[in-house]
Amino acid sequence: MKRLLTLIAVVVTVGATPLLAGTETPQNIVEFSPAPDTAGEWSYNGAGILSFDQDIAIDTGLGSNYDALVGAHIYLPTFEVTGIPGQPYTLTPLGSTQITITSADNSTTYFTGTLGRGDLLTMGTTAGGFTEFKVDVTDIFITHEGATLGSAALAILENLQLPSLDFELSLQGGSGSGYYSFAQMLDGGFGGSGGFSGAMSVPEPATIALLSFGGLALARRRRMKR
Repeated sequence: MKRLLTLIAVVVTVGATPLLAGTETPQNIVEFSPAPDTAGEWSYNGAGILSFDQDIAIDTGLGSNYDALVGAHIYLPTFEVTGIPGQPYTLTPLGSTQITITSADNSTTYFTGTLGRGDLLTMGTTAGGFTEFKVDVTDIFITHEGATLGSAALAILENLQLPSLDFELSLQGGSGSGYYSFAQMLDGGFGGSGGFSGAMSVPEPATIALLSFGGLALARRRRMKR
């Protein structure tokens, strides 16, 4: 199975949050972006390495900015970008493949998971990342501290014992001196930086989810059987 990602450079408001079949569980688990009052960005070195300023905060849990997980920090791995020139480009976690959610002071770990290899699709100055396989984040583990935090988002994961999550990433920017699009930056070997946002969500094979991330929406289409 393979998903197709469409990038829409407008804010899309989610009118009704999709539910996991047979439950009352919202599809979207967490959304994240650079922490408030920081200049958090993605950075590309012009030679195949995409990294992130790691002051990244959880904005919502289960669609609520009152969830106990809001304000916690999420760590994203550095990626190697291959398939240059041309697209889809491939994102491969470089070094550590682990996504980690910790307390705001980074002293306590709440969640860990393993991120797989993915695709990077570009559209003008923007880009979006998603895995080319069935699911993105596996080997999910909720720590004791995470289980007792009082987060509805983490409680859903623990109670349903979900083996995996989808991961979505929105990259803004990607234009600068000598190039005018994200693809030109990659293909021409230019460095660049810009804002970003993303989410982890329950895999949903039967519906279309529209997720609004800081002015750039990612629309994920229905998975089709081969």
